[in-house]
Amino acid sequence: MLKTTLTTIFLMVAISQVQAQMTLKHGFYLSQSVGNIDADMSGQHKDLAKYWGKDANSNVGGPLYANLDSVNATIYDGEISNARSFGYNLRYTPKVGFGYELGLYLTKLKMPTQDAALIHDDGSAFTKNTLTGQVDVVVPSPSSYMKTTDLYLGGLYNFKAVGDITPYVGLGYAKVKGNWYKSYWRGYPGLGDSDEVSGYGQRGKTKVNGHYIGAKVGINFNENYNLELEHAKHKIHADSFRSFDINGLDAKFNRTSVNLIVNF
Repeated sequence: MLKTTLTTIFLMVAISQVQAQMTLKHGFYLSQSVGNIDADMSGQHKDLAKYWGKDANSNVGGPLYANLDSVNATIYDGEISNARSFGYNLRYTPKVGFGYELGLYLTKLKMPTQDAALIHDDGSAFTKNTLTGQVDVVVPSPSSYMKTTDLYLGGLYNFKAVGDITPYVGLGYAKVKGNWYKSYWRGYPGLGDSDEVSGYGQRGKTKVNGHYIGAKVGINFNENYNLELEHAKHKIHADSFRSFDINGLDAKFNRTSVNLIVNF
């Protein structure tokens, strides 16, 4: 009994000493992606090879677009030109050892105008019918952007300081939720009249949700500044996105970014 009591007291003292060495820091967080980001995007899409419309032979009958079967389609290496975040960062860390990190960030991802080639699961290209025969489906995709709120929770390990510089590593998980803008499908490029085509991806928004897992290395210097290099793997689902309007669209991409945190 005495041994158990002494052990409990020892543990309580040890924990209190560890907690006493922990420091709580509030910070303003800024993040900027490095280079372009390639995203693989997939979802259910109408099988355009079975469509006969205004761009195909008008003398040949066939199913209307709305009644076409849907099959899985993937866009490989879709381009995200920029990813920026800002927000609030909270850290609870010791001088040396393991600590915790919490963040609430607002993120904006920009997708430039680009040609998106649709690919079947077997690697073959989507095709559509024209007056001269079947051609590969390459969608002229207008620019769009995504805005999300990211709730981040992670762990940090501080190494022994060298002068006034403390190096550290970190690993974390973020829950992502927001909207994808200019996502409206109206027009289906190449399948309607000029008014419809011009409306493709020019307005509207769709809900997105997902997560990312990130690993980083960083330094704390002059007590109030943190500079980090982070690599994160993202997975985001959109309820619908342009002509991926059946079960939505799933996007996967890797992002490398430079982060700056100013403590206050």
